[in-house]
Amino acid sequence: MILVDSSAWIEYYRPKGLYPARRAVAEAIRNDQVASHGIVRVEIVAFARCEADRRKLSSDFAAFHGLGPLEEDFDSAIRLGFQLRREGITVPTTDLIIAASAIRADCTVYHLDGHFEQIAEHSELRSRHLGTEASYVMEPPAEFETR
Repeated sequence: MILVDSSAWIEYYRPKGLYPARRAVAEAIRNDQVASHGIVRVEIVAFARCEADRRKLSSDFAAFHGLGPLEEDFDSAIRLGFQLRREGITVPTTDLIIAASAIRADCTVYHLDGHFEQIAEHSELRSRHLGTEASYVMEPPAEFETR
């Protein structure tokens, strides 16, 4: 399964978003591999531009596999955050919870957020960074359509 972070969803939904991110997320959706996380859902759906967009996003997210968070994820996030701070690394709470859920569920996190790379270097988290700043100049092929 693949847990798509909000940083990747933003690129997926942006009409001229980062092509490698859009392509990877679209492929995960086609293959029914996307796990939805409550925190990510809030980060995306709560900030929709209008009611119609909110309804569409809610419908999209309802189609994905539910992942949580579960109560045990909070305890794991605490341990993970404590461990990272001992290494001199501070990560946002939301990323710790998302990472803990992904580790529990054996998911790979798709993202464009350096915090997940830091977490992966010091834990069992599997992560895939979906692009670089240089990738923003890439345009998708004319036939590419995410939705």
